[in-house]
Amino acid sequence: MSFYLYFVSDKVLEFIVEHSPDLPKGSSHSVDITIEYLRDELYLVSWQEKSGNTIVRLEDFKEHKVHAFLTLKDLTFIKQTAALVELSSPPDQV
Repeated sequence: MSFYLYFVSDKVLEFIVEHSPDLPKGSSHSVDITIEYLRDELYLVSWQEKSGNTIVRLEDFKEHKVHAFLTLKDLTFIKQTAALVELSSPPDQV
C-alpha cells in the first residue's frame, strides 16, 4: 500500500491513493484525524474512512518509518511497515 498524505490541519488529512487493496488508484479522500504526540518526531495518527475502514499509524520522522494498522470494512486486518518519505511538493507536481 502507498498513499500521498497532505495534512490540511491537525484535524484533517487528505490523501491520494497510489496503491490500496480496496481504494482506486488516484482517488482522493479527506478524513477527520486524531493526532497524538508521543515524543519528539513520533506521532500516532488515526482515522475512520467513510467506507468503514479504520486506520492507526505510528509515524516516526526520526527513523523515517511508518507503522500502519488497518481494519478494513470486511474485518481484514493489515499490518505494514514502510518508509516514510516527506515530499516538498504536492503529488500532482512530483
